[in-house]
Amino acid sequence: MVMKPEPWGEALDALLEPDSVLVVPSPAGEVFTQSIARELSAERHLVFACGRYEGIDQRVIDHYAGGHRVRSLSLGDYVLNGGEVAAMAMIEAIGRLVPGVIGNPASLDEESHEGGLLEYPSYTKPAEWRGLAVPPVLLSGNHGAVDAWRREQQLDRTRRVRPDLIGPE
Repeated sequence: MVMKPEPWGEALDALLEPDSVLVVPSPAGEVFTQSIARELSAERHLVFACGRYEGIDQRVIDHYAGGHRVRSLSLGDYVLNGGEVAAMAMIEAIGRLVPGVIGNPASLDEESHEGGLLEYPSYTKPAEWRGLAVPPVLLSGNHGAVDAWRREQQLDRTRRVRPDLIGPE
């Protein structure tokens, strides 16, 4: 089932502004990344058009691409029944990058996919839990050693879990 263009045209005509970006979640789209989330977080007005099953009549996308920026984006190499879940994930990723949404903007700097690597493991109190200890370097108070440990953990985790992010060494 493909969604008809008439209802989409009426809805988008009512919603889109001259500087709007129309985001169309689609398994046939460009892969949504942290970089794209950061780019879209700087936009003033985003409109998400979520298709169901076989999506939205292509003429809708083609029509609005003539006068607006249209981004067809995919969460990955799989198919969902509709774009709603993908849109929610994208809105979450984009929204947290909008200035003022996260209380301490510096907390965004060391997360997965910032700088091209996965985030290092995180620990809290107590220092030992069920026989598992927080790595001693994190309790040392040596900020240089902690930074070095975190960097090595990022590299190790990325090599193991997402070697595609590092490429050939």
